[in-house]
Amino acid sequence: MASIDAGPTAGWLPAGQKLLFTLIPDEPVTDAYRYIVQVEENGTIISKIYLTPNPTETSFFDLSQVLTGRLEVDSLKYNTTATIHSLNNRIFTRSNDNIKRYRLKVGHFDGSSESLADDTSGYYYLFDGYEQLSQGLFPSFSDYYGTASTKKVWLSDRQPSNNVIEVSAGIEDNGVAAFINSDDTGSLITRFVINTYDTAGSLDDTIIYTVNATNGGLVPTTTWSDTNNDASLLYAYVYPASLSAITTALNAVTGGWGHYDVIPQTASAQTGNILRIRNKCRNTKNNPVQLGWANTRGGWDYLRFDGRKLKTVTREEKTYRKIVGDYNGSQFALSPSARQIKPYQLEAKESYQFNGILTLEEVNLMQYCMRSKNVMARIDGTWSPVTIQTNSMAIEEDTISKIFVVSFNVELAQIIRC
Repeated sequence: MASIDAGPTAGWLPAGQKLLFTLIPDEPVTDAYRYIVQVEENGTIISKIYLTPNPTETSFFDLSQVLTGRLEVDSLKYNTTATIHSLNNRIFTRSNDNIKRYRLKVGHFDGSSESLADDTSGYYYLFDGYEQLSQGLFPSFSDYYGTASTKKVWLSDRQPSNNVIEVSAGIEDNGVAAFINSDDTGSLITRFVINTYDTAGSLDDTIIYTVNATNGGLVPTTTWSDTNNDASLLYAYVYPASLSAITTALNAVTGGWGHYDVIPQTASAQTGNILRIRNKCRNTKNNPVQLGWANTRGGWDYLRFDGRKLKTVTREEKTYRKIVGDYNGSQFALSPSARQIKPYQLEAKESYQFNGILTLEEVNLMQYCMRSKNVMARIDGTWSPVTIQTNSMAIEEDTISKIFVVSFNVELAQIIRC
């Protein structure tokens, strides 16, 4: 029977990469010979593919091509219709089927009969995310398993420095930070410790949130079921506005908070990089705009723009010509204000130019926003889907302060009815 000779290591992986399996025969190959690959998603067959051997009698199967459109970074809270970025009354929310389990059955057709058997490599737990060609074939994802303090853990395109991922955010900014949590990976994060500090850098308070159903999460076991598969991917409400909706710890800091650290732990041992949220006080009277996007790791990243936003409204109209006058009376009547040209379809669109001053790290992060398929913006306190209209970013560097003045254009991804 045919079998898999090489392929990605079973485990948790982003689906957007070359998930290429090499198929080899265990029997003579004839002209009628076909490889068979059957794909099961959470135990349900979703695809059965027949492949012709190449001149070396092998064949290749790319699982990622079967998964197009089947996985998407969560944009809603668990089992609700509310956007995932809005305020929540619990520290965690689970995934809505962004993470699924796949298994292959491999076999062959010899011209008269078929044979299939489970691939012995194991299960593939896949979610919406991407690896680039420059990272090579089958790059490891183990840096996102919560097994040590040196592991990145957080599903973000932000890069850590000395095992700390730093984010600048204001008190009005909300959002989530995603992480994988399953003891199949050895990642068994059981709690978050949040240390708050004042503006002088002194520890003010420590808050502990256990990963459990009460707090909106769940520590999954090695047994995969409908109950715990969604809990293998969790989102934590750790941005300032989101956290302030759950606890008064930030508002209680005397003299104002300077930063706080979110530390993933297993029991009392740190098992992931620190996520440090640093207070970014606004120096403008403009209402800030917050931009959020589905990143390449399977979670969400955010940036905010403090500059004045420019709003533009455009309209698209289709009209028809109407005959005016009243032909039903004893005498013809005509109103001087009668409209001969009338619209039968009228729609409007809103577009915005966001302006802000960003650091070099934040400018580098913008590239991931520009190639994201799912971008949202918090405009005047409301989260809305947007499409990016900036095909190339206009960036002006301040030669003295080494900061960057950035302009960015988006369009509301909703038709405005008129």
